[in-house]
Amino acid sequence: MDKNLALFTQINSLSYWLLQESNFKSSVSLDATDDSFFISIKDGLESIYKHHIEDFSKKDQRFLRIELSSIVSHLLQIKRSVKSHKHAS
Repeated sequence: MDKNLALFTQINSLSYWLLQESNFKSSVSLDATDDSFFISIKDGLESIYKHHIEDFSKKDQRFLRIELSSIVSHLLQIKRSVKSHKHAS
């Protein structure tokens, strides 16, 4: 679980960075009642990225790590795009 916790921390950090450094709005939710994890990145009303993990606590830890790593990769790509757009301006 330590590796997954590190991925959660990275997801939260990247989401916060996007809130501070871009016009994107990010939302991250870990819902114990629904047993799900949800992340959404929006540009105004347009959704540019979202991911929902259902049955979160029942997921195999290896598969969960792969899924969380994929989210981190997508967020890093969005961050790179924001930085390159700012650099080009």
